[in-house]
Amino acid sequence: MAHPGCSRLENGQGMTGRGARGGAAGAVSDCTSGLATINIQNVAARRYPIVDEEAQTVMAMAIFIRKPGTTTRRNVFAEWFFIDNAKIRTIYSAMFYPPPDQAVPNWPPSDGNWPLPAELKN
Repeated sequence: MAHPGCSRLENGQGMTGRGARGGAAGAVSDCTSGLATINIQNVAARRYPIVDEEAQTVMAMAIFIRKPGTTTRRNVFAEWFFIDNAKIRTIYSAMFYPPPDQAVPNWPPSDGNWPLPAELKN
């Protein structure tokens, strides 16, 4: 549920719009582009520490667990969603790619020991 042309920035880098990183030159994308091919098996340890209905802003924290057999690291992230008339207008994301042996997430109740379902383990 996003406005056409919604924007997304990851670690300060524009990911949407004309000429966005990873897009074809001159291509126009928005914050919903590429979802069909994203390398995510599971979004784990979701938290929503801030939901400000008046400001129409939500902060979310989670971990992207990658598909089995991939070499792409897990992705621990925080995202700020700015909403306009019940649709996403802008997303700002801060991402961290921990090494495989680093315990994440570090928030309760997991405290670095997120239990993965057996079917998601490599």
